[in-house]
Amino acid sequence: MKFPYIVLISLIILLSGCATNPATGKQDFVMISEEEELAIGKQVFAEMSKSIVLLPEDDPLARYVDSVGQRVAATADRKDLFFRFYVVDDDTINAFALPGGYICIHRGLVNHMNNEAELAAVLGHEAGHVTARHSVQQISKARAYQTGMAITSIFIPIPQAAGMLGDVMATAILKGYGRDAELQSDELSIRYLTQAGYDPSATIGILKTLKRLDDIDTKERIDAGEKVEKYHGAFASHPETSKRIEEAIAKATALQRRSGMVNREALLAAIDGYAYGDSAEQGAVVGRRFLHPELGIQLAFPKEWVITNSPQALTARVRQQKVYFMLTMNEMQKRMSAEEVVKKMFTDRHILKLESGVRSGMPYAHGQVRQSAPNVSEAMIDAHVFLDGRKAYMLTMWSHRDQFNKYVSQFSQIANSFRSYDKVRDGDIPRITLYKWQAGDSWQKLAAQRNNILGRFTANRLAALNGMGIDEKPAPGTLIKNVK
Repeated sequence: MKFPYIVLISLIILLSGCATNPATGKQDFVMISEEEELAIGKQVFAEMSKSIVLLPEDDPLARYVDSVGQRVAATADRKDLFFRFYVVDDDTINAFALPGGYICIHRGLVNHMNNEAELAAVLGHEAGHVTARHSVQQISKARAYQTGMAITSIFIPIPQAAGMLGDVMATAILKGYGRDAELQSDELSIRYLTQAGYDPSATIGILKTLKRLDDIDTKERIDAGEKVEKYHGAFASHPETSKRIEEAIAKATALQRRSGMVNREALLAAIDGYAYGDSAEQGAVVGRRFLHPELGIQLAFPKEWVITNSPQALTARVRQQKVYFMLTMNEMQKRMSAEEVVKKMFTDRHILKLESGVRSGMPYAHGQVRQSAPNVSEAMIDAHVFLDGRKAYMLTMWSHRDQFNKYVSQFSQIANSFRSYDKVRDGDIPRITLYKWQAGDSWQKLAAQRNNILGRFTANRLAALNGMGIDEKPAPGTLIKNVK
């Protein structure tokens, strides 16, 4: 029975190879050539571009990010590669690199930069993943696993083997890197941005901002009543942010004799006027309201509701309670009445009440349904459907049956707020604006002036947006980022 495993190990060794890492000079385990690496990166980027929204290459922010990226890439290893830098138009705090030099940074992360050197640090970090061929190493490990699965299945049949192979390969490209790779990219980033003329201590600033944002996100989720768990999946091997900060400080200290550019005002000017959170095409949460300029709709929530916008749906819940809301939109293929849409959503035997008419100039139906729902097994559901041409907007609200009468008036209030959106009447989505800090200002004061536009923790978010904690203040006259 041991013979197949001996054959397996032998074949993997024969199929594998070693290559000199361009960034470290060390020998790495690889199973693909550079030509394959470039082809894979091109293919993955083409496929990914179909499901994400990139700023056009001639957009001012996209041009600015590319110019900073190209300056850093000119100092990086693998100078024969054409690096490409793109901005993903959403509020995600993220950046990633694909094989062959395709580097994307999300607008949400760019918004939280406080100088050009910080942007260079992040782009240099992602360039480090490319120059050190981290994705190539992961793909090679996945191929070794595939080879092992294929050979093992010859001797020990595994029905699931065929389906697992493609999944493992795809995951190898897009999953996060391990601790050693992340710390190595931090080190390469400091080297690259220093050689490009930037201040190497910028790495510390952006890592501290990431830590603050993670802490705020945890506070918001706990405040809403969610159970917060750290990701513990098979690929959760990233170093903790605090540890990365310590490592970055040590490396930057070693280079402290080399001062460099910061270019704070250039970065602030580049992001002035851009959306803070989601774009007009995705809709945005503004305080206790949700605006969707692209679809032309809006609605509002009572005070204790916590609102979350995602590409799949708009969701909300009452703080610390199992009371929920979800808004979805469906493009209908055939004409249906609003009442028919409700009946299609739920079986007739579950619908206890059904009425229809016209609200906000749209055909409308309202039903109350006795049926289980997410997070509530014995639920009562309040469902509202609005029709706008071929679009069917479905507002679904629910709680435990014993609590339904307590919240039904709030459900009605939310549904009654659903109407068309007008920018002049209803205002714009939150955008970055520049402001000079005045004596007597505080983050709490600015948040109150904006009616807590970013929710319950607006003050914390404004401070983090400017690379500070809630108790820190800039000097009077300092140009900062605000949200209007």
